[in-house]
Amino acid sequence: MSVTMKDVCHIDSLQSAQTIAGYQGQDNLVNNVMIMEAPDVERWITPHELLITALPGFDQLSVTELSKFMETLHKNSCSALIVKMTRFITQIPQTIVTQCDHYQIPLIQIPEAIKYSDILLQVMQLLFNEKNRLLDQYKTINQQFVNLAIHGGSMQSIADMLATLIHNPVTIFQVKDNVEQTIVHSKNSTNDSALVQFTKRQPLPKKGYTNYQYYQAPLMDSTVQQLIVKIPQSRVDEVYLGIFIQREPIRDIDFMAIENAVNFTQMEALKRSAVKQSMRTYANDIIDDLINGKITTQEQFDNTLAHFKLVANQNYRITVIQTIQDDQLRPEYFTDHPKEADRIVNLFKRYWPETIYRIRQNRIILIFENKPTSIHQIKVQLTQILDHLQSESQKQYFQIGISEACHPNQFKDYSLQALKTLQIASGLYKRSFTLTYNDLGFYRFLFNTTDINQLRSFIPEELMELYENKPDLYQTLQVYLEKNQNTKESANALFIHPKTMSYRLAKIKERTGINLADVDEAFRINVGIRILTIFNNHTLQGDEFFANH
Repeated sequence: MSVTMKDVCHIDSLQSAQTIAGYQGQDNLVNNVMIMEAPDVERWITPHELLITALPGFDQLSVTELSKFMETLHKNSCSALIVKMTRFITQIPQTIVTQCDHYQIPLIQIPEAIKYSDILLQVMQLLFNEKNRLLDQYKTINQQFVNLAIHGGSMQSIADMLATLIHNPVTIFQVKDNVEQTIVHSKNSTNDSALVQFTKRQPLPKKGYTNYQYYQAPLMDSTVQQLIVKIPQSRVDEVYLGIFIQREPIRDIDFMAIENAVNFTQMEALKRSAVKQSMRTYANDIIDDLINGKITTQEQFDNTLAHFKLVANQNYRITVIQTIQDDQLRPEYFTDHPKEADRIVNLFKRYWPETIYRIRQNRIILIFENKPTSIHQIKVQLTQILDHLQSESQKQYFQIGISEACHPNQFKDYSLQALKTLQIASGLYKRSFTLTYNDLGFYRFLFNTTDINQLRSFIPEELMELYENKPDLYQTLQVYLEKNQNTKESANALFIHPKTMSYRLAKIKERTGINLADVDEAFRINVGIRILTIFNNHTLQGDEFFANH
């Protein structure tokens, strides 16, 4: 409990004092005591301050000025006003008396014989004793939590201890889709966290003795409120502490226990996160060995399958997903946005609960059972995942490459197949897509090309000359072939007149001799354009295209 005016009124030096107004302010908090020598309190007063004065100069103030003075006391939560009667002041102005009643500021009249120093010393002793008591209580509460941690305390034991200390149910939770999902709750909790209207939480005013921001949220169809504070920790998993205010109101002193619980919950959350990260690193190493063919013994291979609950003769699909923004691959996207990586994995697990995954800096590799066996149905589900991702990420695109069905002992070849599918397709398309190896059609021949010079040999010389020296004509030719040699549609795509389009096509034929009426010639040029498109993609420049990433 804190020091109130009720406590102050019991000190020895005020036994002959008389309260003449503001009787309803007996529970006003007192944090300090000051002597007021002039009416300019707005320059120095602090909240919950007890003022002692003989009202010097107040006989010169008008009613308006006295009212303004009292309004300042109210705005600054003045605890009370103790007025010493002297030969210079025989009566307290009626405006002060009236407004002390109005603002519930106790007005205490003391005789001239009472010394200021006696009041100051005795009030300060009260405040000192209270601070000392609070410090002792903080040490006691802190030691309880320390002992809990020493003996292997968990989030459950933290919630139970806090509930015992503050006499209200406690829950520790995470939030998904704006709904609270309980991690643990105290044994005496009967409230459903899912009923908390988390989106309607309101911040509470910051208090000097608290270190964290607190919120209050209502429960649906209930008068119960939940006090919420976020546990400060890593950026990946957001954890909250919630207290259902239903048995007793939360007192200021309860925040000692709450803040201790927040600190120790943070320690436990960080410990969990470290263990989780350690297990994830271990799993990543095993997955890397599996998809890179580095498992050398049958025993190790069998143990790896058992660890991930894989079946040797069962078919699986390997997918690789990446993000594109402003026509460029985001090289550090999943490192910078771990929550986004977790969101993608969770979406996959909605369809394939046993999904195995490996999060890299710029891509996520996912392995799941080949169910349904129809690739069409699998692509439908993957498209639904893409649509969900796209609906929440308007500024970027998500691209997925899918392998053919394979057994675990084939993961090395088929993970490369999924990656190359993604790489080649991203050189052709700058938006979201879901493509399989077979969807590449003609471009599958690139899988068998191991020399970049060999790949360049498929680009006709006349096309390369146009590409290097007349980029505007090259773009015209590229769009013309994309629009199936339709002059009007090509002109619309380039925002030029059809006659201008025809003129450019004539210039192309004159300069290069390319005859698009010849089916074989058109095919040859189309292949060259597609290869140049792939080369132009910043993720596939030079020999990096042939590297196994």
